[in-house]
Amino acid sequence: MPLWERIKSIFGFDKTRTQSCEIPNLDVFLYELLGYQPKNIEIYEKAFIHRSAQVKDEHGNDVNFERLEFLGDAVLGLIIAVYIFEKAPHKQEGYLTKMRSKMVSRQQLNNLGKHFKLADYLHPDGNPNLGEDIYGNLVEALIGAMYIDKGFEFTSKFISEQILEKRINLDRLERAITSHKSLILEWGQKTKNKISFNTFDEDNAEDLIVFVSVIRLNDKVVAKGRGTSKKKAEENASRRAYYFLQKQMDNVV
Repeated sequence: MPLWERIKSIFGFDKTRTQSCEIPNLDVFLYELLGYQPKNIEIYEKAFIHRSAQVKDEHGNDVNFERLEFLGDAVLGLIIAVYIFEKAPHKQEGYLTKMRSKMVSRQQLNNLGKHFKLADYLHPDGNPNLGEDIYGNLVEALIGAMYIDKGFEFTSKFISEQILEKRINLDRLERAITSHKSLILEWGQKTKNKISFNTFDEDNAEDLIVFVSVIRLNDKVVAKGRGTSKKKAEENASRRAYYFLQKQMDNVV
């Protein structure tokens, strides 16, 4: 039995089952996006259910895209690893690892999810304010559903032809900065400069939690940034610190 057939059984999908789609126009959208009619719309419908929708199956178990997202993340990572391996035959492991990280970065996946307008087809009962990362999560969940439905070879061909060849420029991506925080920390280590972060909650009159990150270079404040998480606040502050220190950093990094 092929691996994806066993995964169908593990995930509880049987292609003989049928179910009407509860997400309006999802079947039409998938046909236009993927170029084929899904064998079982239930697989793909699950890829668009966020846990906030609180959907249950007939046994009372939670139904959401998180398991498909887990599977899609693994499938995408393998497909991209093979793609880079073949496209850069003379590059060493460090380069291959760095490029794979850039290609599956949250920013890349979020941009892809926005381009495909995946969030427009989220289950209507879910929370509409899910943040930027929902786009990338939906990409991975959709890939997981495609793998279960069509198998590895088809999924690999689709990702290579419709995503990697059309939307990824390796030369441009090679020069792209995926983490300003990592960049300035690396620069600090190389140049013996002390880079420190002080990140904390910001008091505000609204219910939304906002974090503030202050970056110091040798105890001198060089940048501040805000975000809805500590990670985002530190990256926003790091981006500002990079622009402030760019001339110094370009001579080293």
